[in-house]
Amino acid sequence: MPAIDIARAIAARWFVVVLGVLVGVGAAAALTAAVTPTYTSTTEVFVAVRSQSESSATEIATGSNAAQQKLTTYEDLVTTPRVLAPVIDELDLDTTPARLAAQVSASAAPSSVILTITATATDRAAAAALAAAVTDSLVTVVTTQLEPEVSPGVPSVTLELVTPAVEAASASSPRTRANLALGAALGAFAAAAVVLLLKALDTKVRGRDDLPQGIELPVVGEIAFDAQMPRRPLIVRDDGTSPHAESFRTLRTNIQYLDTDHVAGALTIGVTSSTASEGKTTTTANLAIALADSGLRVVVIDADLRRPSLATVLGLEGTVGLSDLLVGKVELDDVAQPWGRDELTVIPSGFIPPNPSELLSSKAMETLLSTLGDSYDVIVIDTPPLLSVTDAALIARLVDTMLLVVATGRTRREDVRRAVDRLTAVGTRPRGAILTMTRHRRGTDSYYRYVPNEQRPAAPALRRLSFVPGRST
Repeated sequence: MPAIDIARAIAARWFVVVLGVLVGVGAAAALTAAVTPTYTSTTEVFVAVRSQSESSATEIATGSNAAQQKLTTYEDLVTTPRVLAPVIDELDLDTTPARLAAQVSASAAPSSVILTITATATDRAAAAALAAAVTDSLVTVVTTQLEPEVSPGVPSVTLELVTPAVEAASASSPRTRANLALGAALGAFAAAAVVLLLKALDTKVRGRDDLPQGIELPVVGEIAFDAQMPRRPLIVRDDGTSPHAESFRTLRTNIQYLDTDHVAGALTIGVTSSTASEGKTTTTANLAIALADSGLRVVVIDADLRRPSLATVLGLEGTVGLSDLLVGKVELDDVAQPWGRDELTVIPSGFIPPNPSELLSSKAMETLLSTLGDSYDVIVIDTPPLLSVTDAALIARLVDTMLLVVATGRTRREDVRRAVDRLTAVGTRPRGAILTMTRHRRGTDSYYRYVPNEQRPAAPALRRLSFVPGRST
């Protein structure tokens, strides 16, 4: 997955990452609170080896080398019962040398003759006392029991205390800040991994960045989710100054730039989707109204001859319509119904025929579109879903611009790809995608509401010319 996609996926679900950080910090805090604090105290002793005569520099250097060599032995000697047993007796500890050895350690830096002794305990005073007692015991064992004397009463090795044990100012374990930071980092990493896993497993289109890679499908409109849409589908008419209605007007504007080669005649637009229930018909109806609001002469056709719903959405009678017209039962004037106060005409689907594909691919359909092109500026056609039947692909061959409606959160990316392939197979392709049911936060900017419906400017002929280049009025 490209880095930019990873960043977008994490940014889109930032709250999951924040939750992961909080959980990680909480878990780290709980574990830290459950650990008994321990304190550390250290001492440092200087080790020197004496020879019979230290009058020359060579002998002094030899003694220093010997001391460095003995440090390794003394590091091991610190944790032996020989050193720790006297400490237990001195401090009256209820333990054994083996268990006490876990609380004591010794170390020395390379080329150094200073031995560092470290002791830990659950009490700061006890840690300091233990470090001091272990140091005293080591000095006694080394100087009086193990190492020989160079002369009576003069030990060959001396250990001089250079840093006494002191009580620690704070606990050495647990390291609260480090644990909380580690918990936050692990929580963020785990949350990011979950987000990316969900992203990999999610096959649905969630936004314009989720459209399949490798297909030329620009997004020409985004229609936000509205729970009231099923009961009030004609948002451009019923709430024309709302941001939701403005999104349809933005769609209307963007369509102008899809077909730059169109120079004369009516602009024909087909609207389809991959599967059912993606908002295709509602989008078609509102787009047609928005086009008519701009002063264009618009006719919208319900070419879904299997499950028609455009007439229902627009509140018209649809029992006689396109299918009757194509078989020659009625004339165009008999089925073309004016709608609203603007220049919008509706042709319903009519009766459901047994052979919809044959009717839509017939010469009569081509003739109808040609005839309508002489009277209208824009022809909008609502078609069935591409993956259900071949009807939409047949219509796509007759129109200038095919738009693919994609319901975010519902349509699978693979369905979008297959829909594009269906159109490609008949020698065409969708010119743009319309994302419906998007979950973007709807704005409350009053900029879109300051012009009342009755004061919206009517589009002059110039707008008509700019939308349909080359057409005279």
